[in-house]
Amino acid sequence: MKIDAFAFFLLTGAALLLTGCSYTFTSAEGSRVTSTQIQEIKLGRTTELDLFKLLGSPGKMEKAMDGTHRLVYEWTDIWSPTFPGGYQARGFFDKEKDEAFEIILKDGVVQSYRFTKP
Repeated sequence: MKIDAFAFFLLTGAALLLTGCSYTFTSAEGSRVTSTQIQEIKLGRTTELDLFKLLGSPGKMEKAMDGTHRLVYEWTDIWSPTFPGGYQARGFFDKEKDEAFEIILKDGVVQSYRFTKP
């Protein structure tokens, strides 16, 4: 009878930990681009200098053979499991969501922009 009670409490505790766990946003890395910032970008009018003032320095800058420039702003959201009582287990079980915002410039003016997967 003692073993049955111990097994019951052990299984109940494990079930509570597994089902009571949720993921909570814990941190971000990189330069996130917001919808408010995107609304400020005007195709054919916004310059590279305007972008640096608005968004800061990009994570990547590339020059293509056709004379265009590609600016990429990348960021990662990190979510950690949170257990009942507020305990967060950071590290091994974290979930990461990578995002990137790409801007194409020609002659120093924005030609297009889009969200991409890094």
